Amino acid sequence: MDKRESALRKIKRVATASFENAVRLHEDAILLYGEDRIPSALHTSVLSIEEIGKYFMHEDVWWHNRTDSQRPVHEMQRFLRGAYSHTKKQKWFASHADSPFISKPLLRVLREGELEAIKQKATYVGLPRKGNNIDFEGRMMNPSRISKRCAESYITLVNDYLVDLSVGVRKGCYVLDIPEIDDWLAEPEFEQHFRELWPMMRISTKRRIDQMLKYNDIER
Repeated sequence: MDKRESALRKIKRVATASFENAVRLHEDAILLYGEDRIPSALHTSVLSIEEIGKYFMHEDVWWHNRTDSQRPVHEMQRFLRGAYSHTKKQKWFASHADSPFISKPLLRVLREGELEAIKQKATYVGLPRKGNNIDFEGRMMNPSRISKRCAESYITLVNDYLVDLSVGVRKGCYVLDIPEIDDWLAEPEFEQHFRELWPMMRISTKRRIDQMLKYNDIER
């Protein structure tokens, strides 16, 4: 096996494991929220968003190298270095979650890199910076100030996305290029699990899902 083929196999494995990890992190965020650990719930929800973004970055490289291009290893390296950037992974999530029924204000926060600052505020105590210096006159950051509503909004964003994606894949409206993840999402139990785990859902998401549920499941 040459280096390029070996790299592509590992890229597919990373994509698969990233999505699986994103689902675990999302479940953990819900559990933390239930225990009133609000800052940790928000932080963990953002990590889930980043892992979904990482999945799509690796899926993109794997798919294009199997279809319309033959990128050398050094080009794959250059592109996937972005997977070590929190804001780039958040933007990749936003690019795939973008639709008329997903919260536009939240997606704007992801696209413009503001979510990383929110994640930091949910994680660390400290003083703000002014250039290279510490702003001793600024207000101290404290994760205890993170509101339940803020955590709810991002957990709902991820849960809405997973439920919508699951129904859409099962009904043939969406296709993911990694077969293992596509098949997993198509299982009715996947949708049911996350509907029960987090009953909150935006009205626009529910309308979209109800429309897709009118279609027959595709054969697999």
